[in-house]
Amino acid sequence: MAQTDKAPEKKQQILQAATVLLREKGLQALSFENIAAEAGFSRQLVRYYFSDLDALVAELCDFLAGTYRDILVAGVVEVAQVERLNFFLDFFFGLSDRYPMPPNLEVYDAMVAYAVGSTDMRDRMCLQYKTLGDVITHELAIAYPELKGRACEELSYLFVSMMHSHWSFVASLGHTRDHGRLTRRAIDRLIASYLAEATPTDGVERPWARN
Repeated sequence: MAQTDKAPEKKQQILQAATVLLREKGLQALSFENIAAEAGFSRQLVRYYFSDLDALVAELCDFLAGTYRDILVAGVVEVAQVERLNFFLDFFFGLSDRYPMPPNLEVYDAMVAYAVGSTDMRDRMCLQYKTLGDVITHELAIAYPELKGRACEELSYLFVSMMHSHWSFVASLGHTRDHGRLTRRAIDRLIASYLAEATPTDGVERPWARN
């Protein structure tokens, strides 16, 4: 097999090694030496594919997003249209038995911390979360056509905020991941409250706006 044919496979192995390293040892362990040791490659080979850690972590962000996307697509194909919203919500709170969420909560926590000093990483993560928010906005509009567009946008932002900033951060600190059920039920209550509000007031807040 030609060297060029092996390149995608080796890059994927490096990214998988970085995933394991961040999940098990945290951001403080992230280095070319440690990634190379985890992958079973030389440091020089890792540097051949990634010029610096910024480039590696940025591609890792896309790699992990692709993993989630593949599972979601497989699940969406199976469930009925009216059940898609519940599938999305259950999946991201770790409650989908047939399509379990990858065990990468700690990795995303580490990448959020890394994004503090990396504009490119921050932009990538914002884009990914906004894309997820757009999907949830769309699914809310299908499941609850009586909801206004602004209400769907607000709920999508609250979902993403609770899904990552609340539930996954708390779960990755060592609390049982059964707590995802608490936040999942809270999302249902939020949706119910928006449905019960006859004349929702448009606030000055802009869901998904950035400074």
